[in-house]
Amino acid sequence: MIQKETKKILLLGGSPFQIPSILYAKSAGYYVITCDYTPENPGHQYADEYINLSTTDLKGVLKLSRKLEIDGILAYASDPAAPTAAYVAEKMGLAGNPYKSVKTLSEKDLYRSFLLMNKFKTPKYGGYSTLKDFSNYSTEFTYPVLVKPVDSSGSKGISMVNDLWEMGKAINFAMKFSRNKRFIVEEYIEKKYPQLDGDIFVYDSKITAYYLGDQKNDLEVNQFVPSSINYPSLLPEKFHENIKLELQRVINLLKIKFGGFNIEVIIDENDDVYLIEIGARNGGNCIPEIIKCASNVDMIKMSVDACMGVEPEIENQKEIDKYYTSYVIHSNKDGKFRSVILDDSIRDYVLEIKLMIEKGGDVFRFCGSNCTVGIGLLEFPNLDTRDQMMNNIEELIAVELE
Repeated sequence: MIQKETKKILLLGGSPFQIPSILYAKSAGYYVITCDYTPENPGHQYADEYINLSTTDLKGVLKLSRKLEIDGILAYASDPAAPTAAYVAEKMGLAGNPYKSVKTLSEKDLYRSFLLMNKFKTPKYGGYSTLKDFSNYSTEFTYPVLVKPVDSSGSKGISMVNDLWEMGKAINFAMKFSRNKRFIVEEYIEKKYPQLDGDIFVYDSKITAYYLGDQKNDLEVNQFVPSSINYPSLLPEKFHENIKLELQRVINLLKIKFGGFNIEVIIDENDDVYLIEIGARNGGNCIPEIIKCASNVDMIKMSVDACMGVEPEIENQKEIDKYYTSYVIHSNKDGKFRSVILDDSIRDYVLEIKLMIEKGGDVFRFCGSNCTVGIGLLEFPNLDTRDQMMNNIEELIAVELE
């Protein structure tokens, strides 16, 4: 029986990446309800109650939330659920961000249009529903271009296209990962530096925590899917100051109030800043966990607290004095999972290995975050050691298939 004073929180999803938010909410004394359409997701076992309902069903989740009389709602580390959380919060008068703003951030064509309208640097782009739609505008683009689903996360469904003849295949691939059955085509921006990836936290419409790291990709498997994020970033501080100013401008324009946001940034050959993605939720790939290891800043706690109307506090924040990596354990081929083998040389630098697949489970070639085998949280004493280990990381943390 729920005591009358116990507050209820609805957490949208129960995937492995969402477990930390569920565990913290429980430890904070809330009655925790999880919902999604995947009962076997491991996070549900830690909740007080599970409801089988799609997290993208806006009206269904609103109806459920009213019935349960929830006090807060959170889409932790889930792009598809972020608009739902905002919609429910807005309708029920709970802590949340404007639904229209979150929807803008969650759909790439809307987001690119917002950037263009407000004079941010943005790749030339167009949003389409079919190859025929695109063909009417194809002469406006210079190849290569990127094709992306408008509403997918985790680098799923992205292709680089070098000429019009490749476009049909790329569109079909993108559409597999689009709920709205729309895609964007955008110019390819040459990066001068590693792409930046990480999380920020916003409270009272101000950036209160900023942790972007340097992204690395396994080029032999997929150049668009992050295989690691490394802290601290090695880019000069002047770039980060410029990025913060641009992010704050987005926050002001969209009237964002609070929350964790996952950020991806490219700096081009002219040192111009492109805010490629702003996800209205904390990052996956255990980004909040590695940030906590590096800095003591607990964005998991802050996200849950804020959505429940509790002011999120940053406690015992420290300078990043070592080198930290969130490494995405992956395979370059399909098969059945047997184990992850750690080389003796890497063991002393492993803080934690989190597996997403059980023995005998299906493993797929790394073409998106949905093909993740696990996450390795790593700590190195100096940059030379980190570079030496990360240059061979696929061999040092190896996926063994049956």
